[in-house]
Amino acid sequence: MMNRADIKYDVAQDRVVFVVKNKYTNEYAGAVGRALHKDTYPKWFMYGNKHVPFVCGECDDAVIVEDCASACAVSGVLTGIALMGTSLADTHLAHIMQYKNIYVALDRDATTKSFSIAKELRSKGFTNVKVKALEDDLKYFKTDEIRSIFYD
Repeated sequence: MMNRADIKYDVAQDRVVFVVKNKYTNEYAGAVGRALHKDTYPKWFMYGNKHVPFVCGECDDAVIVEDCASACAVSGVLTGIALMGTSLADTHLAHIMQYKNIYVALDRDATTKSFSIAKELRSKGFTNVKVKALEDDLKYFKTDEIRSIFYD
């Protein structure tokens, strides 16, 4: 299966690293590393920039999430698109537009931001956008639970 996560390990910083590729050029666009220990700061570390979102999965529907782990968690049900934060950049739009349905499901503490992103997408011509308010981060859900959140 194509468009799955390319995950590495950064020995120097002791981080799991999610490689970000531009799906149009298939070139590396950067990476984002997650600390493996709770006392390591920053928790997330950017290698490069956030101009290209982390995309994982090959489904017709997509969900915009905050982090790469959540994008991976949903990739068996929907395509996960990680903003690597809570800001939608104009450069992300080309990576979002081909999906049939687009969900915005940021972490619970960013629910208001989810609605702002959905409104912004609609103002740019996206008509198939819905917000899913979450009680917990998607990376903690099982596949069948993710399916029921978006399709039941």
